[in-house]
Amino acid sequence: MYPIPAFSKLHLVIVQEIRNQTGLTITADSDASIRADGTAAVVEGLYHHQAYIQRQLFVQTADEPYLYIHAEELKVPRLGGTRSAGTVKAKSNTEITIEAGTKLTDGKGHFWSVVSTTVVQPNITAEISVTADQIGASWNFTGPSLLWVSPIAGLSGTAEVVSIAGGSDEEELEAWRARMLESKQLGQARDRESDLERAMKSVAGVGKIYVYKKRRGLGSMDVAITAVGSPPTLPAQALIEAAQIVLDEEAGFWADCRVYSPTQQLIDLSAAVKGTGVNYTDVETTIRSYIAELAPVEEYQANVLVSRIMALANVEDVTLTPNANIQPEVNWMHTYWLRAGTVAVSAAT
Repeated sequence: MYPIPAFSKLHLVIVQEIRNQTGLTITADSDASIRADGTAAVVEGLYHHQAYIQRQLFVQTADEPYLYIHAEELKVPRLGGTRSAGTVKAKSNTEITIEAGTKLTDGKGHFWSVVSTTVVQPNITAEISVTADQIGASWNFTGPSLLWVSPIAGLSGTAEVVSIAGGSDEEELEAWRARMLESKQLGQARDRESDLERAMKSVAGVGKIYVYKKRRGLGSMDVAITAVGSPPTLPAQALIEAAQIVLDEEAGFWADCRVYSPTQQLIDLSAAVKGTGVNYTDVETTIRSYIAELAPVEEYQANVLVSRIMALANVEDVTLTPNANIQPEVNWMHTYWLRAGTVAVSAAT
């Protein structure tokens, strides 16, 4: 970058020119010096304006308003947020009809609506599809149950949550910038895995992308996706369908491509911990965090988890079950993804 002279340097240059042309002796409080200060300030401002313009010319340094101009040229629009969606279980002691639009809440200002009218039979649990009333990751729900807003007679006031996920906020500025840089670096789209990943990243709500060549035989190119979240979750059918449309446009002409969801493989874990003053909640959080970090097909490594637990305060020893590595399978039907089932933490006997 071109070096911008300091204000004092500009002032001295202007004063020197005045001296050269007039022969005046210029003191700091003289009229010529004051006028030189004003001129130097204007020149310094012009230098900074040029530096500002230069910064907007490149994706790496452009400010947010100018990134929209780069995005239009590169055809990489900023991703908007998505609504979370999922299913809950409803139970009633009499036959009732739950109308579409019926609300559920977590009691903390978040609301979800029933997608379609459902008839619930007496004492039979019914699964009901719901979607968040607003866009954002805050509507991803990990708790055990939600509350019906003004439940009708016979309906249990709580609804057990099966899964509610897939909500995301507007794309972070730096994540958007990174996608634009990736697009510039890749150049013209070709039949590369990186091109498929780039295409999938353009779908709002898509988290991680995993490309599997020849999964269903020669000529096939399949892409497993997860939904955004912390931790990432399984994608809803609507997200899979949206991603499939993009994939067909990107690569459907040269390969048989399919977007699909990984298959959860739940593992039950237990830890018998030895030590005085151990915080068992921290142990459980450590276990769940480790499992949440695993990507589809990634191996569960017992020794890694043991070392993390041993690093916690006051833990002297731990017996972990299962204590052997677990390698999920990938075949033409399933891409297994290890997720935490039941987690039990207790004191070692």
